[in-house]
Amino acid sequence: MKNNKPITHLVVHHSASKSDTSVDEIEAWHKARGFKGVGYHYIITSDGTIHDTRPEDVVPASVKGKNKGTLTVCLTGNFEEDTPKPFQLLSLEILLRKWKGEYPEAKIVAHKDLAPTLCCGKNLYKWLKENYPE
Repeated sequence: MKNNKPITHLVVHHSASKSDTSVDEIEAWHKARGFKGVGYHYIITSDGTIHDTRPEDVVPASVKGKNKGTLTVCLTGNFEEDTPKPFQLLSLEILLRKWKGEYPEAKIVAHKDLAPTLCCGKNLYKWLKENYPE
């Protein structure tokens, strides 16, 4: 569904999987759930590469019932158990700063701030709230 504006939330996720999970694996999981492709706008893999996986003007499939008006990013890894890689955090910082420059009123949140889940994992959540205590 197109027309994802106005953007009100910038939502951070983790894949809750191994850090070396590929974009293709995530796409297969999402297609198995009935999505047309990857539900997130971007995926940041463990080497810090930012993969563009859904146009920003398309509503994501990431937080049931709360997708319209959001931009979403998922970091590969299970951050309930592990910590994000330094290059992932650097890439996340770059993406969040870009988005905040474009949508200064949008709130930076974790998936768990919008729905009952552990996502984005306690270790990424801690970093997120230390750096973006909105």
